[in-house]
Amino acid sequence: MENLYKPSLTSHDVDRTRSYEVSNLFFVAMFGGIFAIVALGIQNAKWLKIEKKYIQLLTIISIVLIIAKLAVVYAIGQQILPIDEKLIKFVGRLFGAACFFIFFTFLNEPYKEHLAVDGEAESLWGPGFIACMISGLIEAVTTLFILAL
Repeated sequence: MENLYKPSLTSHDVDRTRSYEVSNLFFVAMFGGIFAIVALGIQNAKWLKIEKKYIQLLTIISIVLIIAKLAVVYAIGQQILPIDEKLIKFVGRLFGAACFFIFFTFLNEPYKEHLAVDGEAESLWGPGFIACMISGLIEAVTTLFILAL
C-alpha cells in the first residue's frame, strides 16, 4: 500500500526523443541540397522515433528523388532538356526543397508531440553546416561526373 502514491513515471532511463527545429531543415535543403536534407531528415526521423516503416518509406522516396535529380542533371548536360547548364544548381535546390516538404509532412506532427512533452529543439548550426559542406562536395563531384558522360 505504501507504493500507491509513488510516482510511476520518474524513471531516469526514459527513452526521450530528440529533434532539430523541423522548419529549419528548409535552410539545409536550400543551402546544402538534397543530400544534406536526406541525411539530417533521416537522422531527425530516427530521433523522433518515427515508425520504421515510415523511415523506410522516407529513405525510398529520398533515393527516388536523388535518382530523378541525377537524371535531370544528365538530361541537361546532354542537352536533352533545353535548359542552360548554369541552372543545374537551381534544379538541385528544387529537388532539395521537394525533399524537405516530404520530410516536413512526416516529421511535423511528431515534432509537435516532442515539444508537447517538454522536448527542446537542438541546434542545427553545426550539423547543418557540416551536412551542407559534405553535400556540396558530393553534388559537385556527381554533377561533374554526370556532365562528363
